[in-house]
Amino acid sequence: MTERPVHELLIGEQFSDDFRRLAEEADRHPGGQADFLRKQILREMSDLMSGRSDGHHVLGYEAGKGDLRDCVASKLQADPRRRAEHRLTFREIPAMNLDGDRNGRELLAIHPRHGDNNVYDATSTRLGRDLTTRQPELDRFGDRSASSGGNEAKRQADRDTQRAIAHAWAGQKPLSTSKPLDAAQFGTRASPQPPTGPEQPRER
Repeated sequence: MTERPVHELLIGEQFSDDFRRLAEEADRHPGGQADFLRKQILREMSDLMSGRSDGHHVLGYEAGKGDLRDCVASKLQADPRRRAEHRLTFREIPAMNLDGDRNGRELLAIHPRHGDNNVYDATSTRLGRDLTTRQPELDRFGDRSASSGGNEAKRQADRDTQRAIAHAWAGQKPLSTSKPLDAAQFGTRASPQPPTGPEQPRER
């Protein structure tokens, strides 16, 4: 990338594992659904880094899916002829909790929307959150239910509000093993670059 990214992308070991599994399947079946999905993911990651994308919709709380009111979902297609059935989830992270001067976007999971180990289960588990209880510290984000409804103007307003709250909250910290993506290697076979070690939330 020739221009300095607007946002720092942060990735953890489990997100990197999601991408690696998909990339391996895509390499086995060039031109197939996994290959198409990989291209969608890389494009969305690039857009999240540059600021061209803010994701599709903010998430909320729903018993059985967890409290994800500080998270955003991007929609991804594996089949261009069908509706987007995959989601990429991320959180806005304020620059005050990072080493540089840019705000961050912490990539959390790439999973199908439905089924066992769906994206909501995976995201909640990686953040160390019980699927059935609210997180009181997330009340600052409002009392949102889990929904992607509304028109784009409404979704953008929701994203802007959530991002402003996240950037002002010192408690919005990335997982301890989430590390910046090497922008110089972005889009290569080597990316994303995974950290090592167990993934646990940083102390709030």
